[in-house]
Amino acid sequence: MKCLKVPKSVGEEVRKKLLHQSLLSTAYRIESEDGHLLIPIVDDDVDMEYPVVERDFKKLEQPPSSLTDVVDLPDELVNELPSSYDIVGDIVVVKIPDSLEPYRKPLGESLLKLHKNVNVVLEDRGVEGDFRVRDVVHLAGEHRTSTVYKEHGSEFAIDLTKAYFSPRLATERMRVVEKVQPGERILDMFAGVGPFSVLIARNVDVDKIYAVDMNPDAVELLRKNIRKNSVGKKVEAIEADARGVKVKVDRVIMNLPHSARDFLDHALKSLDHSKGYVHYYEVISTEGLETLESALTDIIKKLGFHAKVIDVREVRTYSASKVHVAVDLEISPLPV
Repeated sequence: MKCLKVPKSVGEEVRKKLLHQSLLSTAYRIESEDGHLLIPIVDDDVDMEYPVVERDFKKLEQPPSSLTDVVDLPDELVNELPSSYDIVGDIVVVKIPDSLEPYRKPLGESLLKLHKNVNVVLEDRGVEGDFRVRDVVHLAGEHRTSTVYKEHGSEFAIDLTKAYFSPRLATERMRVVEKVQPGERILDMFAGVGPFSVLIARNVDVDKIYAVDMNPDAVELLRKNIRKNSVGKKVEAIEADARGVKVKVDRVIMNLPHSARDFLDHALKSLDHSKGYVHYYEVISTEGLETLESALTDIIKKLGFHAKVIDVREVRTYSASKVHVAVDLEISPLPV
């Protein structure tokens, strides 16, 4: 193969010029010889002062870019491969369609090859129980379900079999953080392992955050994450049904998308001043999305409050017919 033989002292400069001129052969490794670099080229018509010589080169191994590059499947099943999956710390969590059931283990091994920073692959078989915890099955790598997840400069201890957690809400969590004002008191009604509470405490000089959850395992992880991120002066972890927590706050976070409506009454009564804010989440059908604003404002009016809808946004697609929605509400008492 043709290459330029150049002194090592100018090797990087020449490499960049060749790359800029689309003359560098990036499929092969640059070699050294007698104080020179042998830089493979795609064309010997190179306008440089260095000699063009012939040498043998080792081809660079190209890293796989997708599952189709690493998993061996019959052609008719390639389109069945998962188009997305979650990476939580060093754990991949993937849903596998029934059609790929015989290939579950090879698919797990392929995900390990594809993601060099991943050490565990788990199959997600949905959420179950009162605490909506993931049912997972080990596919490849180390046999564990716990990891450390990093988000916006914070670290979280996660155990996927003990408390529900989704990395897909990272952008939404920071969106809420940016709305919080210094000095606020906040009720995080369904705190889980604490991502909303910890991120707010680390980024805003709030007065107090009451982080509540009924799941004792989640609260144990929440307390660990409070310590891990040094926010114990701002965040209080409470193991309880949120309806039994009597506090007065400026803002309420209601991230329980399958049943948040059942808690609206208590959320509204927890607001301290003449005006407060609620971040409400719901998984709803695409048809129901059209009437969500009016449905919520009607419910809130019947509870004795006025609601101004500040924003409605789709956080993520939940299924083919449902979306996970965030509604920001400004709440004030109805005139007497």
